Amino acid sequence: MFQRKYLIFLAVLSAVALAWSGGWFWLADKLRSDIASFVNAQRDNGIVLDWSDMRISGFPIRFDTTFENPQATRTTADTRISWAGATTAIRPFIEGPGIVSFDAPGRHQFHIRNRDTDISIDTNADSLQGRLAFDTFGQPRGLRGRAAPLTARLEDGPEITIAETAFDWEMHTDPSAGESLSVVLKQIDLTAIPVDETVATTFGQTIQTVSVRATLRGPLDPAAPDAASLTRWRDSGGTLELESFNLIWGPLRIAGDGTLSVDPTLQPVGAFSARIAGLDRLLDLLEARGQIPRQQAALARIGLAVLLRTPANGGPAEARLPVTLQDRVLSIGPIPLLTLDPIIWN
Repeated sequence: MFQRKYLIFLAVLSAVALAWSGGWFWLADKLRSDIASFVNAQRDNGIVLDWSDMRISGFPIRFDTTFENPQATRTTADTRISWAGATTAIRPFIEGPGIVSFDAPGRHQFHIRNRDTDISIDTNADSLQGRLAFDTFGQPRGLRGRAAPLTARLEDGPEITIAETAFDWEMHTDPSAGESLSVVLKQIDLTAIPVDETVATTFGQTIQTVSVRATLRGPLDPAAPDAASLTRWRDSGGTLELESFNLIWGPLRIAGDGTLSVDPTLQPVGAFSARIAGLDRLLDLLEARGQIPRQQAALARIGLAVLLRTPANGGPAEARLPVTLQDRVLSIGPIPLLTLDPIIWN
């Protein structure tokens, strides 16, 4: 009797194992089919996805999909954006429906080209992980990730090393809300960049932290702005809402928020509120470089001395000041600080 029950148990267990195995391979084939359908659907949006080989592993409970030599190209009427990446592993279904986790350490190359722009960016990361979220129509709605450490090179310029990079992009479902981007950069090494000696002496060759959270409101492709699209964006009330900005670079600390747009000549204009520590060192630097006159720097120091306050939780004394950008002049409070070169839009 015992032997019969044992054989029945083995038979049931074998049947379950066979059913599970068959189900896994069926789902793996369906995943391949879904990926192929997704790739074909993206062609209608001007996006071409390709790779040299694709493997699905993780039996019996995961569906780890690995792409060798992945590539992507997005083409619009006047812009072409391309990416060539390192071997990329994705895991669908892990964090919920419509969310794909990815792991893609290594080299990634980006190229942006339109009528007026031809930019190449080369990056390399020991660790690059994140998640990509899609809506019910298969369109990307969010991208979040972290890279550490990350090296980046623009064109044939010097290589910048960043100890840790985190990013979070979200396309809001409400069209009026636009899209948001958060970026945090820690320990940016500037030693490979020809930083002016006075700048390096004043602030050092490592930027400790840069973090930005901004929301783009209004119809504008940030990858390929031109005069026509900027004009439409401005006329429709488009703005770039800087919800938070933080910079720590040696003695200089800036924290603030504000709004940026463009004026009738398509030059940037903005109004911000900022808490600034180390502004005296910045004034010393700008005066030494001849970027502001001595008398103007002296007036700024007098005004700064009145406004400086020590934070309740300690730290260096800081001033709370309005910062404006108007007619290409960057001003802190009533003191014009810098005149920017005009941007030529074609």
